[in-house]
Amino acid sequence: MFVGAEVLLNSSHWLKKLKHKRVAYLGNSASVDQKGNLILSRLLKNKNISLTALFSPQHGFSSTKQANMITSENSAYKGLTLYSLYSKKTRRLTPQMKQSFDVLLFDLQDTGCRIYTYLSTLLYLIEDLENTDKTLIVLDRPNPLGRYVEGSRLKEEFKSFVGLAPLPMSHGLTLGELALWYQQLKKLNSHLDVVQMKDCQAKKTWPPHRAWVLPSPNMTGLSCAKCYPGAVLLEGTQISEGRGATKPFEVFGRPNMNTEKIYNWMKKEKADFLNGCFLREIKFEPGFDKFKNQTCSGFQIHLEKTWANKGSFRPYRLISLFLKAFKEIHPSTVWKSKPPYEYEWKLAPIDIISGSEDLKKWVEDSSAKASHWEDFLSHEEQTWKKEQKELFIYSG
Repeated sequence: MFVGAEVLLNSSHWLKKLKHKRVAYLGNSASVDQKGNLILSRLLKNKNISLTALFSPQHGFSSTKQANMITSENSAYKGLTLYSLYSKKTRRLTPQMKQSFDVLLFDLQDTGCRIYTYLSTLLYLIEDLENTDKTLIVLDRPNPLGRYVEGSRLKEEFKSFVGLAPLPMSHGLTLGELALWYQQLKKLNSHLDVVQMKDCQAKKTWPPHRAWVLPSPNMTGLSCAKCYPGAVLLEGTQISEGRGATKPFEVFGRPNMNTEKIYNWMKKEKADFLNGCFLREIKFEPGFDKFKNQTCSGFQIHLEKTWANKGSFRPYRLISLFLKAFKEIHPSTVWKSKPPYEYEWKLAPIDIISGSEDLKKWVEDSSAKASHWEDFLSHEEQTWKKEQKELFIYSG
């Protein structure tokens, strides 16, 4: 399989489109070819491409900035201005930025999750370039979760930088597919192209011959990416999602949590929400972030090898059930965190991450059963899947 950036660099058709154009490039340290070479380095060496500006997303071009609301500022790289689209001033294109290019190449590795902000940056670009003579070209890359869909869809009143469109948590599309969908959904008059991957089997979770390069500091591997659509909910809580530990989003917990009672409650209430993995009770001590240098009681998620083939592991359901179990076992402990979160200053973090108040209400309603949550999620997912199939640009 060849990603969109590789296709473009080997295509006379696409290179001809870039000739005599001022070209800007948005990427980071995970924007590499199958041999691990930075695409930016290959662009700089190509005589047919005139690079005039660079852009970086959250976490910076080198993918070193930690967590949320840790910004990077404009700088320079290889003699070119490097504009940050996750700075203290803005996460959108400014007039000065627009003046620096005719064509903007977007080349970021996504995680297949609605709240991952590289998707938000892409959707902002489509909006910001509406009714201009600028062209946005998405260099498509695989979704590490394949066509997997899980979670409830974002409601309009809970839009934020971790959710701009009515998608479920795991949407099952590539960024190229999402760009085309969003342009049509919002009826945006933007010049948008997608360089499709070659020999892409979109149903598969990750091409076996391609190394996983961290697109952000805590997205440490494929097992992390598979746990993330559930474990990221914990960012909106007083429970550690494992930042500062060696397995972020695969370990979670907090000091003095009764893991035995929580695990037993989860098994009794809805054992099939634990399918595809086993939870191992552990102790861990974060080196930074929540509960820094404190011993936490928690769990490590161990994925079963059948995940890629059968899709039985459902991280959103797993962590939803854990949150309800935590509330049942520790009813007097405050479980939700307060704003701000990703530049949203009023809405509860758990609500903008989950996309509505539905998860919070279910967790806090002691009479609400896991079967009710299953019915709600299944309806949301099936509704999206019917729409999703119309958006595929890859057959395999």
